[in-house]
Amino acid sequence: MYMAYSNTNSTHTPHRSASTSKGMTFNSSYTKAIVRFVLLAVILGTVFSFGAMVQAYAGDGAATAKTPVSVNSINSSPKAVVQDQVVIQRGDTLWDVASTHKKGNENIRSYVDKLKTINHLTTSSLEEGQVLLLP
Repeated sequence: MYMAYSNTNSTHTPHRSASTSKGMTFNSSYTKAIVRFVLLAVILGTVFSFGAMVQAYAGDGAATAKTPVSVNSINSSPKAVVQDQVVIQRGDTLWDVASTHKKGNENIRSYVDKLKTINHLTTSSLEEGQVLLLP
């Protein structure tokens, strides 16, 4: 590029012609908008992909429910049966407990025998605070 100088004292500085820079510069507002869009797309992509990974690895618990369980172990295990209990107070006897808790017209002597069998009693004596299971 050739520049001509003159002897005049002017403050005019030489500049390039407009034809050389035409189409080469971007407006700064467009550049900022594009950078913001790309940054927003990267952030959203990261957030959504992280959420998808968490959901994929967390699962909903269905995998543990589908694990095979031996049928024999379920059928042969003893089932917990909630039985009524009575705590023996001072002066209680097996006869008193049997007469209070027997069903309808059941014989008291047979109920005393059931109490002894269930609670593994060898005698009819009871102690204060002892817990008896009721048949």
